[in-house]
Amino acid sequence: MIDMTPSEIEEMLNEARIGRLCMAAPDGRPYVLPLPFCWYDGTLYLRLPLSGRKGMILVQNDRVCFEVDSFSEMMDQYASVLIEGRLAEVTDLRERRQVKALNEEKYLRLRNGYRPGHGRITPIEALPMRKIIVEQVSGRMKQREQAAVLDYHI
Repeated sequence: MIDMTPSEIEEMLNEARIGRLCMAAPDGRPYVLPLPFCWYDGTLYLRLPLSGRKGMILVQNDRVCFEVDSFSEMMDQYASVLIEGRLAEVTDLRERRQVKALNEEKYLRLRNGYRPGHGRITPIEALPMRKIIVEQVSGRMKQREQAAVLDYHI
């Protein structure tokens, strides 16, 4: 395993469709949710209402991590990025509009133009948008072993 470069991390975060939001209840019990996301300017954005189990946990403990991974079919190459920080509500309407537009652009590109209706009619003021205030980002990857080059002399 080797550390990923900042540009490799950026590329992975821009190309991944789903990541996992990881949190822990006050008693230490972990909870993980798969979610679409938007990475922009060193911040990770999520559409995330604080309802159900996740809401109960996040109201008490805003410390989270977010994991994104990729792998080859044969699993001879794989990578993982981990973002650690605190979850906060996005209250600025200009920031919300900008992130919503970037998120729509990302998923339009990744889905080859297919657009399900999720969230498009919700007024920007009512979108449950959150962001991770990033404290640390790390990425590790394993690449296919390079074949040994043998020099034969005949």
